[in-house]
Amino acid sequence: MESTRPAPLQRLSIALLYAAVVAFALTAGALQFTRTDLDPMAMPLSTYLRGPGGACLRGAYDLMAASLAVFAFAGYRATLRAQRSALASMLFMVAALALPVVAHTVLFENTAQENLARLLHGLAAQATFLCLVMGMLLWSSRWQREEGVRKRRAGVVLAWLAFVQMWMLALWKGLPPGLMQKLLIVLILLWLGWAAS
Repeated sequence: MESTRPAPLQRLSIALLYAAVVAFALTAGALQFTRTDLDPMAMPLSTYLRGPGGACLRGAYDLMAASLAVFAFAGYRATLRAQRSALASMLFMVAALALPVVAHTVLFENTAQENLARLLHGLAAQATFLCLVMGMLLWSSRWQREEGVRKRRAGVVLAWLAFVQMWMLALWKGLPPGLMQKLLIVLILLWLGWAAS
């Protein structure tokens, strides 16, 4: 980090990221227990965007999207000039733009636009995961080279675990899809919490 005292944008990003991680984890976690009509091992998180609690989860998605957008700028600015990655920042911004699409396309179920909404939902979800995980890898490897962050290897480990988990989710079809996706989401949330600390 370039200065010991965080800039206003960095402070906003940290506060927003913490709030988003907590809101997302609590909302998504609570729905795993309160939605007894859904099998948490089999159903992906997007299934919970409809029905009871769906509006709260969509709100958590929107808050996360806003925090990712601010983080895209703040993370770039907080990184030493020699270590900055515009690509990592852009990847987080793409994820921030795609996440609300994931959250709100489910509202088109049982409408004339359902097929298009499903296509957009799937593409946006895949783009969100791919952009976040690749951005996590880029930034944590860049931050690892900085003096103050060098001792905090947890970010690199979490990013690589998320990378492996993402490809297991995509390629290993024999495992419960809901569980595999939620493990990836947990790793992403842990990394975001690490990045905000």
